Formats: sequence, structure tokens, C-alpha cells
Amino acid sequence: MEYGKPRRVSLEKLRAIQLKLAEKVVEEDCFDRLENICGLDVSYKEDKAVACAVTVRFEGLRKIEAAFASSKAYFPYIPTFLSFRETPILMKAVRRLREKVDVFMVDANGVLHPYFLGAASHLGVLLDKPTVGVTKKLLCGELLEPRRLESGVTMAPIVVKGRIAGAAVSVRGLKPVYVSVGHKVSLETAVRLVVETLRNRMPEPIRLAHTLSRAYARGCQQTLRT
Repeated sequence: MEYGKPRRVSLEKLRAIQLKLAEKVVEEDCFDRLENICGLDVSYKEDKAVACAVTVRFEGLRKIEAAFASSKAYFPYIPTFLSFRETPILMKAVRRLREKVDVFMVDANGVLHPYFLGAASHLGVLLDKPTVGVTKKLLCGELLEPRRLESGVTMAPIVVKGRIAGAAVSVRGLKPVYVSVGHKVSLETAVRLVVETLRNRMPEPIRLAHTLSRAYARGCQQTLRT
């Protein structure tokens, strides 16, 4: 689905698409190098959607590239159908990147979703690229007993419909973030990548994408140059 004229599509058909794409998600590591990570986020101003893709070097988390895409947001916000609202504009931003990306990190759920296909998984399957989903709010699932991974890091698996679909991850006593596989990444690796890219509560690639997408939506060009 592309941004353009509004389309009348039944939610039943969209649900069927979700279920079909969910079957294609791969929950194991399918990359052999990790140099660049791209954070993705969508911000909104009135009826406009702005997507930002920020690529950083994994070592040092230095920003090397940012790309933007904007459009009228034709698809409304409907719980559990967020991927149909955000995936098209995220795809546009990703296509404007020049640097190679090894893993995409999305401010959205992956398989941590009632139908195992949040926007991070939807995007990952369409791009056929490794993706990780990270959110600040828990959409669904039951948290199991937390366990300590290393000094200052705790992780609690999250079960959805009898399946481990993600993990609540807390670092240095910060509020947890909710991590899940998008595509072509194992949950263990997804958690490790989030832990290793945290400077604040959210991973640095996503934090940068969020900051810049909001600035772009507001027209703050000075912020975009920093």
C-alpha cells in the first residue's frame, strides 16, 4: 500500500495480509557483519506523516546519514493495524538512504503483537532485511519473571498466546523498553543490540530518528543541521 489517494480496504482483508506476512518472519540471525544500524521513526503534525531514517556506526554510535520522507497520512490510526499506517512512509525514507544498513531498528513492535506482525516485522519482511522492534509501551502479552543478564541489565520474557514474543529490557534502573524480533534477527541478538546502543531510555538510532522526525515535522531546519 502506497501513500496516495485514500483507499477503502476492509479490515478483514488487512488482517489476512498480516497473518500471511507473519508466516514469513524469520526469528534467527541472518547477517554476517554489523557496521551500520539505522533507526526509524514516524512523527505526525496534523494530517502529515514524517518518517526519518538515521544511520549510525555501531561502534561509537556516530550519525553518518539521515533521510526523510513526508506525506499526508491517509490511513487512520487503528490499534493492531499501525503497520499499514507507517510502513509505506518508512519504506520511502529507507529508499533514500545511500549508506549500506546491516540492521534496522524501528520505533514499533515486531512479533510482539496480537497477530505477530507489528510495523517492525511488516517492514522487515517487505525489505527482506534484519529488523528489531523497540517500544516504550507494552502492547500485549504477559511478562515472566525478570532475570539479570549482566551488571545493571534485567530482562523479562513476554509471552503472547503461549509463545515468547519479546522481552522487557531495563538498563541501569531506567524504565523498561519492549524489544522484539522484526525479521531475520534472533530475540537474543535483538536484546543485545538494544542494550549496546542505549545512552538514554531508547536506543540511540531510534532516539535520533525520533528527534529529527519531530523537528522535520515542525519545520525546525536548525535542528536538522545538528
